[in-house]
Amino acid sequence: MSFRLIVFTIATLLTLYLGWRLINPAPLGRTRKFAAWLVVALALFAHPILRQASHSGWEGAMINAIYWVGYSFFGLATILVALMIARDLPILVSRIMALLRRVTTRRSKRPYFTGPDRARRRFLLNATNAALLAATVPMTGYAAWEANRQPSVIPNDLPVPDLPEGLDGFTIAQVSDTHLGLTLGRDWARQVVDQVKAHAPDMIVHTGDMVDGSVEALADTVQPFTELDAPHGVWFCTGNHEYYSGVLPWLRKVRQLGMTPLLNEHRLVDTGDGKILLAGVTDYDAARIHPAHASSPEAAMANAPDHDVSILLAHRPRSVFAGGQAGFDIQLSGHTHGGQYFPYTLAIHLFQPYVRGLYHHEDTLLYVNQGTGYWGPPLRLGTVPEITLHTLRRA
Repeated sequence: MSFRLIVFTIATLLTLYLGWRLINPAPLGRTRKFAAWLVVALALFAHPILRQASHSGWEGAMINAIYWVGYSFFGLATILVALMIARDLPILVSRIMALLRRVTTRRSKRPYFTGPDRARRRFLLNATNAALLAATVPMTGYAAWEANRQPSVIPNDLPVPDLPEGLDGFTIAQVSDTHLGLTLGRDWARQVVDQVKAHAPDMIVHTGDMVDGSVEALADTVQPFTELDAPHGVWFCTGNHEYYSGVLPWLRKVRQLGMTPLLNEHRLVDTGDGKILLAGVTDYDAARIHPAHASSPEAAMANAPDHDVSILLAHRPRSVFAGGQAGFDIQLSGHTHGGQYFPYTLAIHLFQPYVRGLYHHEDTLLYVNQGTGYWGPPLRLGTVPEITLHTLRRA
């Protein structure tokens, strides 16, 4: 199933559920109910339609504004529906159990049954709908503020056995999933750059999904990244959204920005106090769009010179299975956004083996950045926008 079909399916299910459990029971006339159904449908289908339009070259402030509103409403709807389902599941279970009791009880022993009080049920449904909606609106407002605020700089120690003393304290600033495009622009990019520079890291890495859009549309937006600078380089690995946005033009642009992309390859970074093997792989599913870019940690490690510690930049955490087999000590990843906002912060664990933070995968340390920006609904609830400041430490 294509991603586009998945998005339209989710929008359809959300529309039907909100119409069935929120709009239909409401004490409104037919005309107002029809108008409510129409507004919900238009709002939920606006963002996938406009996203397709943006890929077709439709751009502008009005498109961006409608896109932002549509995606915000989509986020509000998913939070509201998650709360409604949490309310409705116990009701469904109790009704099924009541039905089973009636079916399995002999007719002569059944208690007198008068049937459900439908007016009372509708009153309780509308009352709880109002309460859930009253809770969802401020939750969504807070989530919007959380997503668009200044990213948090999160410190993280990476303990490495037998690390030379000269590399103890070496710092790496990791930026990931900036998703510059329709709703995250140049001013936000400059804010990220200023934060990274304020910590004066020894090395800077961007672990993919830098953009959502073409080079032509975003050339000015990404310009602040030219100011990123570190004594031991600024490095980049591709994420899936680079492939959606035109990977070859973006790789040329990345080099113009002063970043060095690593495409299934490595570089030896000799600090004078120790040697770091820094490698990067293309996105885990890159071969689906660009067959020549099939991701390969083995190729990234091939013919590696002597080094004191090896670090793999891989957009998706699941690359750690091959990265660990290839012998990398550390892998830095992004992609998951930590689930970004409730209820996806719970659902993501069904699809991703590693979601956020530091993990030990066999002999490899894996760190999953929650994303510096966001994708889709401009919301964060249960996660924070993150710039990670890694420090190598002797184990």
